Amino acid sequence: MIIKRQKIRPWMLKKEILILYYGLRDKRTTVIAKLPAIFSIIYLLSPIDLIPDFIPFFGYIDDIVIVPLLLNLAIKLLPAEVREESILKANRNHNKFKLLIFGLSLLILALLVGIFFLIRHLINN
Repeated sequence: MIIKRQKIRPWMLKKEILILYYGLRDKRTTVIAKLPAIFSIIYLLSPIDLIPDFIPFFGYIDDIVIVPLLLNLAIKLLPAEVREESILKANRNHNKFKLLIFGLSLLILALLVGIFFLIRHLINN
């Protein structure tokens, strides 16, 4: 069964990440297909950017453009059968992924609130 994959749009980044997660874990995926995904992660975490992030607005433009392009390239480089299976798995597990992201967001928010109250308590004493 061949699935015609629609073009990945910027608002589909969560689904694209999920597709890449399944695609990169597959043993049939070549190293060449993994490189753009690895480079996008390194680029996001690296303090070195084409345009430094401290420049208002323009500092984040390169991140917003380069990372999705690299992720889209990584999906295109996946072998066809791996890509199809990854899309099917991503569609099946999309709700679980959304729930995981929501839970992690709540956890981070709770940690930030806890840190805020701890610092506030330390300052007042």
